[in-house]
Amino acid sequence: MTNYAQELNSSDSVYEKYTSEQEVLNQSFSKYFYGNFVKMYSFDKAEFVNAIDSLRENYTDLLTLFEKENPDFNKSIIFKESKDIHYTFDKLLLEYPYYHERYTGKKETANARLDENVKDFNNPALLNIDSYVEYIKAFLYYQSKIELEKKAYHKLDNQQLNATLNLIPEYFSNQVVIDYLKFYYLNNHIDNFGIKNFGNLYRNFVTTCKDTSYVNKIKTFYAEEVNGRKGHLIKIYKTVADYDLEIHLFLPENDNQQKKRPVIVFFNGGSWSEGKPDWSFPACQSYADKGWVGVTVEYRLGYRQGTLPFESDMDAKSAIRWLRQHTDEYNIDVNKIVASGNSAGGHLVLATALVENWNEKTDDLRYSSVPNVLMINAGVYDLTDDNTSWIRQGLRNRNQDENLVKEISPNYLIKKGLPPTLIIHGTNDRNVPFSSAKEFVDKMKLEGNDIEFHPLEGAGHFIWWGQYGKQVSEIRSKFLEKLGYK
Repeated sequence: MTNYAQELNSSDSVYEKYTSEQEVLNQSFSKYFYGNFVKMYSFDKAEFVNAIDSLRENYTDLLTLFEKENPDFNKSIIFKESKDIHYTFDKLLLEYPYYHERYTGKKETANARLDENVKDFNNPALLNIDSYVEYIKAFLYYQSKIELEKKAYHKLDNQQLNATLNLIPEYFSNQVVIDYLKFYYLNNHIDNFGIKNFGNLYRNFVTTCKDTSYVNKIKTFYAEEVNGRKGHLIKIYKTVADYDLEIHLFLPENDNQQKKRPVIVFFNGGSWSEGKPDWSFPACQSYADKGWVGVTVEYRLGYRQGTLPFESDMDAKSAIRWLRQHTDEYNIDVNKIVASGNSAGGHLVLATALVENWNEKTDDLRYSSVPNVLMINAGVYDLTDDNTSWIRQGLRNRNQDENLVKEISPNYLIKKGLPPTLIIHGTNDRNVPFSSAKEFVDKMKLEGNDIEFHPLEGAGHFIWWGQYGKQVSEIRSKFLEKLGYK
């Protein structure tokens, strides 16, 4: 072994010891901070800052000791570790006003010392530090909330993206940093929202970005999305607040007009804030190949149109009514409308059958919004818990009663007459507590409703793909077969 190799091996060993000790701190920190998340962000400002700085000190002390014991260690790594600690904890301080208001209803300002971080914003070398990048994203997110208060955004689609892109040149002047950020936000938007009303932003990026690799990636992704929207029908099922909302229909080939077809309607998840119908295109096509009509629905979202789940629920109900109004046109069996949803989409499925007080004024209420079958994967049943406190915060910002959330919260809407329902939920779901799903099922069964409940032992939230995807698919297929849907 050469002297250089020996030195490198020794250096790696020393650094591994440091990272091992840091991981012990990470576990302790996570248990303390995230285990007391609501309590921490409910602290008054001074108490919160002191708590965060105390936690930060554990990491800085460890790094200082490491540097003292290894004075010849790679200085660039020491610098990176120092910045990583700095921005990890400063991000918590940055988020304090938002979460403090969410949990206490009281407005607060961010710590003034965070203003110093702006000095780093045009240093492209820091883009290699994940915690720095996450800090910038959080900074732009909270600044965009202020930006979105301007009336110019109120009837604009893709509001969050437009606000963020407008803010970037206000805080960043380095072209490398600007290109990186714009690429990130446009790529993320295509991935999570699609390309509807996106053309002008796309064209501006490909003509102004100096990094050809970013341009080529966006061009490729954009073309894929354009292609994905071909080969099926796209109709406008509702126009509201200047937004044309789309319903995507995948029809079976060589359809026998003498035989009405069952229809399955997919509502995507995404916390009522993000998501796109495109996620369900493959599922829709697979059902069309079996002779069904596959449908997926665009509905209003928090990050696109600045809405809350109330608007999303109204859109879901409008979409089911639209299908009932057009059953003859698309050869749909009016008695075989299946609604399916994941996570927040599962909540929308339940809303079509349970929510009574929220209907679009333009809806023809002679048509029922209630599907004939409901299928919910990892749905949301309680919108009054800490996980959904942002909805109540949104109501307060609208000067509305936060208790309105109970009107769209399934566990507060227990009644008889629910259509045959399939509910699948992971027992280890950290996004939506399993207990809330079980409570809904138990209460609904006491009312005599036909619910088939499948707890998935040890499963987390995203049960519709990955490790549990095949099992979920089999449960759904057997459920539909039992009801006579083929």
